[in-house]
Amino acid sequence: MLVTRSAALIFWVLFLTTASTVAGFMVSPGGYLSPLARPSLLGAMEGISGSISIGPIFPICRTLASTVPAPSYYNQIQVLVTPSSGLALTIPVNWIIVESCWAHGTFKIALNPGTYSLTITSCNPATPSIYLPSYGCQDLPRIVIVESGAWTQIEIAIGTGIE
Repeated sequence: MLVTRSAALIFWVLFLTTASTVAGFMVSPGGYLSPLARPSLLGAMEGISGSISIGPIFPICRTLASTVPAPSYYNQIQVLVTPSSGLALTIPVNWIIVESCWAHGTFKIALNPGTYSLTITSCNPATPSIYLPSYGCQDLPRIVIVESGAWTQIEIAIGTGIE
């Protein structure tokens, strides 16, 4: 099989890119992902834990104390956490519907101590497929400080304007 010059060039470019990325993780101070803690929450000592409420989502609310799983389209609404220097992380949210009136979600992420910016995808113009600007987003993004050995609690309430 004859290897063309362009195929060999592509192979070496991919090889060198991979090698330099791996080397960067090993030799850069703290690695490329130094602002982040381990991905597992098991044994994590610090990070952000929070809740999000969106509503009312219907004009008539029931007073029954019931919760049901949220429709799947709520899974598109996620938390965006951006370290003071680095790329944004997308954090999934566990959504439920409360009293057929409010969407309520919870999230948790282990992070190293530091300063972070936090918003949700539906309040972020950088996510145009689900960006729903409303007056309920005026308090976002928020600056969150994670201290060593402590979980920072945050609550976000998004008003929909439905009365």
